[in-house]
Amino acid sequence: MPERIRYITALCCITILAWTGVSAQYSNTYYYMHMIPQANQLNPAFQPKCQSYFGFPVLSPVRFEVESNSLRYKDIFTWNSATGKFITFMHPDGDKQKFLNALEPVNVVRAGLATTIVSVGWRNELFFFTVDFGQRIDQDISFSQDLAEFMINGNLNQSRFNFSDLANNINLYHELAIGVSYNFEDEFQLGARAKLLLGMGNVSVRQSDINMKTSIDEWNVKSAIIADASLPYVDLPIDEDGYLDIDSLQSLGELDQMDLIFGIPTGLPDLISPSNLGTVFGVKNPGFALDFGFNYRPVEKVIVSASVLDLGFIRWRNSTYNFKQEMDYSFEGVEFTLDDDWDPGEDLMDSLKDATKIKTTQNKYTSYLSSRVYIGAAYELSEKVRFGGVFRTRIHNYRFYNQFTISANYQPFNMLSGTLSYSIMGNNYMNLGLGLSVRGGPFNIYFITDQAPTAYFWPQEFSSLNFRFGFNLVFGCDPSGSKKDRPLID
Repeated sequence: MPERIRYITALCCITILAWTGVSAQYSNTYYYMHMIPQANQLNPAFQPKCQSYFGFPVLSPVRFEVESNSLRYKDIFTWNSATGKFITFMHPDGDKQKFLNALEPVNVVRAGLATTIVSVGWRNELFFFTVDFGQRIDQDISFSQDLAEFMINGNLNQSRFNFSDLANNINLYHELAIGVSYNFEDEFQLGARAKLLLGMGNVSVRQSDINMKTSIDEWNVKSAIIADASLPYVDLPIDEDGYLDIDSLQSLGELDQMDLIFGIPTGLPDLISPSNLGTVFGVKNPGFALDFGFNYRPVEKVIVSASVLDLGFIRWRNSTYNFKQEMDYSFEGVEFTLDDDWDPGEDLMDSLKDATKIKTTQNKYTSYLSSRVYIGAAYELSEKVRFGGVFRTRIHNYRFYNQFTISANYQPFNMLSGTLSYSIMGNNYMNLGLGLSVRGGPFNIYFITDQAPTAYFWPQEFSSLNFRFGFNLVFGCDPSGSKKDRPLID
């Protein structure tokens, strides 16, 4: 059993690094890849070099990212010479205190996955228009350092704990974006993009205040939690008093009782029936967002730029639930007698169940996207070499998460472009990135990452990963690389 517990713990840690954190972070290296048409997703003022482009469905682009603002690989896994293998901090020989010291007061692990079904753009004199349609899923999980301390050491080292900011926020939605950029005599470009958002599912924690005080006489827990959710195809049980029926929730997880034909649920046709198409495509949960940005060349070789992305919201109206839980509970121990039928665990769970009742309503609500701000500057050493820097901040739950990237961009000839970058992300200073874009005739393929080389050179410093892959058809590209058609900043 102990071996199984260690295995499960390691698996959970791997899962945190490999999946949790989701707004999704966009590759900063992407900001400087001037041969890629979809670079305008980071700055809508960007005008691609070619007259028009068409992205292959699903592959233009595919984006995946995970990120932790505190934990690195070495904080979870260390080499143990006695066993000749890597062990986790939960191993008997592991360093639990090292893991706790690596945590921030509030820790956030994020993940994001996005695919683009339609991505097209075309030039009309000084204007460049873009249309994109895709699907995004973003996830943010946050927890306090005190929660990890209590889970590992109990109340051995401290008696007061702050578990606030414990949350799991998830957004799943379609996004239809229409953008336009205008070129003012190759010295100034101004762009904007409007986005229609169609929500498919959501979990939003609006308030999470949890505090615990322990002593010899009693343990006192005070909490105030407010959360909303839009859960299509899930009918949560609510009792006659308006509280979530915890006992009935178990039936929702009995997937083994679902009828299957060749591994496909027999109820699947009902999910995509005409009456349910509004839920599948998210039209019942509309939203709106706006991007805008500019590129400016104040002098011959210097370019400055800035953009603001994802200023928007989604109004959730379908299959909504509003949860509110307030608790002031003191545990003073359990009285018992020598009775064969007595179950102390059952008595404890019954008392907790009464104290943790969750008031549930089904009202509409609004969730907001995590906005991002980019500020960049670049210097053109020559027509083939460019150096740049970009500062990016993400705003989530009234907190700012900052990153800074510098890069060297080289285009030896019109069909090939490469970028090397270095980034500071949170408290992690070991982030090497690269990007490569190749064009052969009308075909353009690219791959970009901010951290993949880090996993090779400094695997112990590895804390996040993102990559972007895309495949486009491009038309009307100028083989001479004239400055008129070149993007002023990427």
